[in-house]
Amino acid sequence: MLARTPLGRIGAAVLAAGLLAAACGGGDADRPAAAEPPPDPPAAADPSGPGEPVPGPQQSEDTASGSEASDGEPGNGEGPRSEAEDDAAGAAPAPVLAAGGGETATFETVTTAPEGDDAAAAEPGETEAPEADFYDDPRGGVFAEFQRGFDRDHPFGSLEAFCLPHERPAEALAATDAGIGAESITLVHMRSLVEELVDLGLGVDVGDPTDMFDTLTRIVNDRCGGVNGRRIDLRLVEVTVLGLGGGDIDTLRNAACIEATEDYDGVIVMNTTSFAGTAQLCITEEHDSVLIGHEPQTAEYMRRGGGRLLTTSTTLEEILTALARYAVEVGALAGRRVGVVAPNTPGEAEAVEASLVEVLRSAGVDVAAFDVLDCGGTSVCTGGMAESAQRMWDEGVDVLFPMLNPVSLPGYISEMTAQGFAPGDVQFFNSDFNNQGNEVVTDLIATFGGAAAVELYDGAVLLVTNDQGRFRDTDWVPGPFGQMCMREYRENSPGGEDYDPRDPAETNKYGMLALVCSVYRVALRGLYDAGPNPRRADIVSALENLGPVDLTFGLPGSLAPGKWTMGDALLPVTFRHPCPFEGLGTANDTCLVPSDYRELRLKAE
Repeated sequence: MLARTPLGRIGAAVLAAGLLAAACGGGDADRPAAAEPPPDPPAAADPSGPGEPVPGPQQSEDTASGSEASDGEPGNGEGPRSEAEDDAAGAAPAPVLAAGGGETATFETVTTAPEGDDAAAAEPGETEAPEADFYDDPRGGVFAEFQRGFDRDHPFGSLEAFCLPHERPAEALAATDAGIGAESITLVHMRSLVEELVDLGLGVDVGDPTDMFDTLTRIVNDRCGGVNGRRIDLRLVEVTVLGLGGGDIDTLRNAACIEATEDYDGVIVMNTTSFAGTAQLCITEEHDSVLIGHEPQTAEYMRRGGGRLLTTSTTLEEILTALARYAVEVGALAGRRVGVVAPNTPGEAEAVEASLVEVLRSAGVDVAAFDVLDCGGTSVCTGGMAESAQRMWDEGVDVLFPMLNPVSLPGYISEMTAQGFAPGDVQFFNSDFNNQGNEVVTDLIATFGGAAAVELYDGAVLLVTNDQGRFRDTDWVPGPFGQMCMREYRENSPGGEDYDPRDPAETNKYGMLALVCSVYRVALRGLYDAGPNPRRADIVSALENLGPVDLTFGLPGSLAPGKWTMGDALLPVTFRHPCPFEGLGTANDTCLVPSDYRELRLKAE
């Protein structure tokens, strides 16, 4: 089992892979009755239903973060499902939309497909005729409402082109601040060397993010005249993900921060291949630059960033709170004995206790055991692992929230099997916390935990910020934003790359491109809206007032004053082994099966 396997540098590699991905024994007579699955969950995604690619070692960021959401019609949940369909889909719950920014959220149900007598009168996704220049999202409901918030005539808001030519301002351009000259403005592409992971077999090929950023920069400068007449001066800063070359990884990342902010005066730093740790605060808190990335962030880091730290995801605390409330709402915890496990990685156990355990207990859930494993200052958290698994058995835990990192969870599940847990004994719940919500990371349960561990984890429900796994549907069509980004890259990159988002060998490349496109467009919209002669503070203000933003999955996302996490959506997926999509699973034949879009919920408190 993992706890007894010398991992060394591989431990850090697995964690880096998780950050990158968009965007991976029998029962006992004395054992309490096996846990039943959550009662009557909403309709699950049919294996033939809509599909979506996931980016990055993956998926990246997400290993990077993913690709465009399905433009197909949402499942309407009508009609009986066969036992075979239910088994293949894994009875995944329906999606939850978490309208975000706050550290807590309450759920309200919004139905995207008509119900009852109205179902026959209206097609799923049918809405009133859209106004001119609005994309009429066929999923309808909140998806259509979300699209109506965009100005598609904005020079950096079109779904037809990455940017539109626009007039140079009449006002004379002048140098206004560090990195903002009269003729150019400096941006930085912070690229983590993800090929280090691929070489170890812990990541997947996500294409060439440097070429993606460079190609989009040429489009902006050559076709569209820059932004308000200023050309983009894009600089590249690269940093190891494994600490290769000597030195502590956090120290190396902080050195990359200094290069980006002091050597280059980068006004905005963009990352799509993972960039974690205190270096984020080096950029945003210490050097007054903006950092736009894709990973879930702590509420503390978002607060300390002061509007300069932006993510296409959400906060870790928000994910945990939403996960607790979701599990309660679908009735999965009634009459159950619940266990929670967290690592003693600085800040993580505290976040799990405050945002998950206390929320569960306040809802009347019987949290029978909350254990914190000792990581010994490393990535591998094995201290107390065997004792914790034994306690879960002794307490009769039949629902478990194992909030561990990618390199520690496989060992914990293996330890559970050694203690006597068998498939069906426990219903697992997990999330994007600690990067568990992507297929590159979940596949590691099989890689490092073995057959017994992956069989025990089969059926785990995860609440994630990406529309994982929809690309496997043969009828799935990528949304207009992803299609536009692919077309622009294909027609303007030196290699003429054309990634098929339905091809498992290319879906991560497509997802990475969509992520690069999304992060870059956010930056460009902020620069344009800040006016012809902005100072850095003007750009920060413009960014947090963008309103709706195009994310890689076509899910609702937005920025607003005080709301610096773009992701407004959390969706349940189900971990399956073997993958019900024959020939389309991971290397270990696992996959995440998405739910349909029938129910969307939530508003921030």
